[in-house]
Amino acid sequence: MLRRSHKKSRDGCLQCKRRHVKCDENRPRCRLCILSDRKCSFASLSTGDASSQSMSPGDTRWTPPAGVQDSTPLEPIVLVNREPRNRRTINDRPLDVDEPINLLHTELLVHALLNDDMFSFAIGFEKFHRAGLAIGFEKALKAPYLMHQVLAFAACHLAHLNPERSIYYRHQAVEMQTRAVSIFNAAQVQVDQSNCVPILLFSSMLGQHLLADTLARRDPGGIDSFITHYVQCVEMHRGIYTIATSAWSMLMETELEPILSMSKSLTSRQPNGEDTAQVSALVESIDSMGEEEKQACRTAIHYLQIGLDAAQVEDNSPISRYQMICEWTMLVPPLFTELLASKRPVALIVLAHYAVLLHYGRHLWQVGDSGRYILHIIGTYLETGWDHWLEYPRERVLQDVE
Repeated sequence: MLRRSHKKSRDGCLQCKRRHVKCDENRPRCRLCILSDRKCSFASLSTGDASSQSMSPGDTRWTPPAGVQDSTPLEPIVLVNREPRNRRTINDRPLDVDEPINLLHTELLVHALLNDDMFSFAIGFEKFHRAGLAIGFEKALKAPYLMHQVLAFAACHLAHLNPERSIYYRHQAVEMQTRAVSIFNAAQVQVDQSNCVPILLFSSMLGQHLLADTLARRDPGGIDSFITHYVQCVEMHRGIYTIATSAWSMLMETELEPILSMSKSLTSRQPNGEDTAQVSALVESIDSMGEEEKQACRTAIHYLQIGLDAAQVEDNSPISRYQMICEWTMLVPPLFTELLASKRPVALIVLAHYAVLLHYGRHLWQVGDSGRYILHIIGTYLETGWDHWLEYPRERVLQDVE
């Protein structure tokens, strides 16, 4: 059988050459090596290149916390606040964004158009899926980075639906997503009225894709591996939140205004349930925690309870009952993320209650049994003295939740 032709990467890393895949030549580690957790031959050359990768004063980068950078599954998005170069490049090579489409692209595009549950995290999407997609694809035709991310997410969904071909589709998802991020970074966009919609759509879908990948991970490293990737996911979502808040006035003058208003109507609610009462009491009882750390935990618990309230009430609101599964990762304070990264027991207990919210949404393809898995690795990691504080999430997760 003839192999499909492709443009070779003559200066790619040794690992990609041995696997006969196209390398994006990103340094200090190429994208495919990062996503497949392989050692990249570029890494040994990174010391001499460090000065060429320094940030200019106008750059704003979404970077992971110290200690987790090498395991990030995605390239940090770069928003460069300076005049764009005359032509777009990737690693100083000309970037061809006009590559011809093929049958795979067509398959992924049709799949995105016809499958409502692909966007089940999205606010209100199940109520106006076609209209929402019309907005997305209209913008994607003018923003190649958004189109590539749509196709990447479609490939991710197809991998879930077709386990027998999951390796193939996941490989396509990695390639499409790598391309999307590379195009976005090479474009060096500055957010303004003309591009705020495609940038927010791209960032949101990238965040949803990363969360789906993170919740699906079952690495041998257990809690250490999961926390590393989940913290990175939270950092990415915080970048999305930064974009949305900084461009809020512009976005509210666009066709996204109804969706953003509905999202705000959920996050501005007051919690009324008692699901998090026990973990709230735990936070207040720990004398060794500073007030700022306690406030960070209170904020995380506040939004978590709003999500649990919504998940347990079925009404006619166009707001998704499970919206907070995704938005919680965007709204938790940076200090709470630091507590998670250091695996502080109180933060892990809060995360165990997030597992309850995941369990409510276990029928969503992005979630599955992740609630049970997260609760298991937390319970395995914590000493038995913390079992009392895990009683409520265990009770909710280990029983059938309707």
